[in-house]
Amino acid sequence: MIEIDELSKVYNGTAVVDQVTLTIQPHTICVVVGTSGSGKTTLMRMINKLVSPSGGSVRIDGEDIAGIPAYELRRRMGYVIQGHGLFPHRTVRQNIATVPKLLGWDKAKTADRVDELMTLFQLDPAEFRDRLPHELSGGQQQRVGVARALAAKPNILLMDEPYGALDPVIRAKSQEDLLNIQRQFGTTIVLVTHDMEEAIHLGHTIAVMDQGKLLQSAAPAEIIGRPATPFVAELIGTSERPFRLLSLYKVADHIEAGQASGDPIGADASLRDAYAELLWSGRPALPVQRDGQILGQISLAALSRLAARPQ
Repeated sequence: MIEIDELSKVYNGTAVVDQVTLTIQPHTICVVVGTSGSGKTTLMRMINKLVSPSGGSVRIDGEDIAGIPAYELRRRMGYVIQGHGLFPHRTVRQNIATVPKLLGWDKAKTADRVDELMTLFQLDPAEFRDRLPHELSGGQQQRVGVARALAAKPNILLMDEPYGALDPVIRAKSQEDLLNIQRQFGTTIVLVTHDMEEAIHLGHTIAVMDQGKLLQSAAPAEIIGRPATPFVAELIGTSERPFRLLSLYKVADHIEAGQASGDPIGADASLRDAYAELLWSGRPALPVQRDGQILGQISLAALSRLAARPQ
């Protein structure tokens, strides 16, 4: 658990982080979202002591990080930045092995961990382990950056705008990779972004910041349905709210009895995808399919009710 208590950072008399209190539950993804200059990156960097606070405290599993040497704290956390931050003259293998080497892991254990992570991120070790970063695509570099951050099996992973430089297709794949990794390892992740779409897709909790203050911290459905301030509502986008709400849920959880005609939609698709297909095709309902078997249908009428403003 990460407990942030009345945390502040003041530069030249201006509070860029202003008495923020936030609890991040273990084994969850907390996405900190806000516009440029909102203080979100400074807040995250105080968690691993890259920035020293002007006031307040951060506790990791009940331990105040003020008493932990910075180098030791950072070795216990993964850290991923936009642009990946790979060492340009080190191979993929050497980049991923950075923290295990600092921690004194033996060569065999390190090599096994490197190959395990490369395989997990769909980078064939025999093909990629000896390549340099400039020989990789942007998406491959991003995967190596996350693999390096996870190499020493940290309980906490900090990510600062990790997908900002990726094209939309690679970005979507990278986000799915992160969700799969988080489910597999149970890592507590704090991710900073300016993209509300990304926050809603990835976050168990979304923390919205503006001008150094924490405006709201809640589950995505709460943020969308009951924004705490006009700024939060504006960040969500009034016209986008029904679609963002539908994006949180899977078709599998809302299957209705009945037999619709036409091409089916997969049970693992989002309700937003189903709604879009219904509107595009002009059909009142879609068959729902899993493993080649029709399970029922999802209807436009039901989705319209689910997309309505929460009462």
